[in-house]
Order: sequence, then C-alpha cells, then structure tokens
Amino acid sequence: MELLNVLFIKPFADMFAAPDFLLQVLWEGLVSGVLYALIALGFVLIYKSSRIFNFAQGIMVVFAALTLVGLHEAGVPALLAVPLTLLVMFGLAVAIERVVLRPLVNQPDIILFMATIGITLFLVGFGELIFGGENKVMITEQLFIPTGSFELEPFGGFLLIEQKDLTAVIGAVVLVGLLLLFLNKSKMGRAIRALGDDHQAALSVGISLSTIWVLVWFIAGIIALATG
Repeated sequence: MELLNVLFIKPFADMFAAPDFLLQVLWEGLVSGVLYALIALGFVLIYKSSRIFNFAQGIMVVFAALTLVGLHEAGVPALLAVPLTLLVMFGLAVAIERVVLRPLVNQPDIILFMATIGITLFLVGFGELIFGGENKVMITEQLFIPTGSFELEPFGGFLLIEQKDLTAVIGAVVLVGLLLLFLNKSKMGRAIRALGDDHQAALSVGISLSTIWVLVWFIAGIIALATG
C-alpha cells in the first residue's frame, strides 16, 4: 500500500497542492503530445492510403533531422538546408515506392509491414554511415526559432514556457491545418482520401497508386522534418 501511495497517489496529490506545478506538467505534456501526434499523423496518412503500417515513421523523423543538421555542418546555409532536406525526403519517398512497395503490390499485409522494418534498419545504418554516430544539436538559432523562455504567474506561482516549445505547438497546428486544406480542397488530396476510402473504386477511376504512394510518403517525410 505504501508503494502504491508513493508511485500513484502522492505525485498527483503534490500536483494538486501546487497548481503552478500542475500547469507546468500539463504544458510539457501538451508539447510532447503534439509532437507525438505529428508522428501518428504520418502513420495514419500512410496506412489510410496504402494499408501499410509504417514502422519506419519514427526513424524518418531522426533521418530528416540528421539530414538538415548534416547539410548545415557541411556548409549549407540553414535556410537553404530546409528545402534541400525536403528534396532528400522526396527522393526517399520515390526510392521507397520504386524499390520496396511496387514489387510488393498485392502481397500480404505482414510482408509490407516487415518491409517497413527493413526500411527502418536501412535508414539507421545509412544515417550513421553518412552523418556519423555522434550526438547532433538541432540548428534552432540558425533557423531563427526562438530559444528563450518567459514566465506566467497563474495561481500565485509561475509557469515557465520555452519559446521553442510554443513555436513547435503553433507550427504543428499550422501544419495540420495546411494538411487538412490540402486533403479537402486539392485534386491530389481528394485522390488520397478516395484511395483511403475504397482502393478498388479509386483505382477503377484512374487514380495512380504509385503516384499516391510517393505523395503520401513525401508528406510523411515533411511531417517527419517538422517533428524533428
């Protein structure tokens, strides 16, 4: 009973006894949740359009971030490194569609899932080969992302908000809004939704499976870069 109290009851009692601490925990949880939600968005987008559970989405986040930092370390200006990283992620999407997915069309789901595990292992090894295994620091200042912090004073206490966390939350909301706009208003977005609703019907009206696969993997790459 004492262990139960220490692990599950006392922490929550302490948070409610100090509302500012509770707000700090909630804010940091919100920031973490938003970033994990972006990763989940990449999972869902690929699964809905191809019925593939993309085990590689997490490593795509790391690979996109490594590419961005690696290009900058190689002397590429930060603002130019961003579109170049997007170009790399587009090339990755094309390579995955041509080399991995296209030969496995109509294969059982477990085969496609195992293929994404293979993609994960490849990106881990390739990333370490190209960028090395040492720790990297994200180029936030070079991208003009605020790095300071400010305090709020609710309930007589204080809430510390990192400006980069606030930027991440706002950026995630904007990214999701743009994605919803793309899926609902653009021709290619409606094609992705149609493929997600009914594969056979979408293919019967001329929607290109390979084009959609490249597109959704590229969008997943954009989401991965934003998350990283």
